[in-house]
Amino acid sequence: MKPAALLFDMDGVIVDNHQFHLKAWMEFSKRHGFHLDEVEYKKHINGRTISATMAHFFPDEKNPDVIQSLGAEKEEIYRQLYAPHQKPTPGLVNFLRLAMDAGIAVGVGSSAPPENIAFTLDGLDLRKYFAAIVNGSEVSVGKPAPEVYLKLAEKLGAKAEDSIVLEDALSGIEAGKNAGAKVIGLATTHPAHEISHSDLVINDFNGLTVDKLTSLF
Repeated sequence: MKPAALLFDMDGVIVDNHQFHLKAWMEFSKRHGFHLDEVEYKKHINGRTISATMAHFFPDEKNPDVIQSLGAEKEEIYRQLYAPHQKPTPGLVNFLRLAMDAGIAVGVGSSAPPENIAFTLDGLDLRKYFAAIVNGSEVSVGKPAPEVYLKLAEKLGAKAEDSIVLEDALSGIEAGKNAGAKVIGLATTHPAHEISHSDLVINDFNGLTVDKLTSLF
């Protein structure tokens, strides 16, 4: 059957920006006196909300305003680094048009804060392709909990189990599975063998068709 909805993550899916988030986190960690490398980034950061991540690195900080300020600082570093380089993942726009022409509902369910979602969707003129958005500030529990994708499917008028999640992060793939959805994993942040538990693994959107989506059900 044709999927009722496509539930897109943003970072690492709509844009292949892993290295810029990593650079931003490394700059932030230097400013605040803690060590961070790519292994730590993938384990504790990628796919999770900024508030959850800050709580991990600053466990003694109980003031939510301070946590929010720290998160805003890191995201500003990221946007400054990535702004000159921002572009859609190869094949994305054509794939979105195919999905729209097929009558498939499309939305974004991201752990990113609303400022980053606006930065990407408006900066690349992609907002028009997405009928609904759920950002990191709208969920009580971040990925790998399924809340973000359950909420997004509901906004799109679809059942999660009739939908496909498109993800790059291990926590996001788990969130999609926990929601009952099929999952397409993008080998942008992790190599293909690390996300092989996805229902389908792709490098980008070139060659992805509605028929391939249908074959997952």
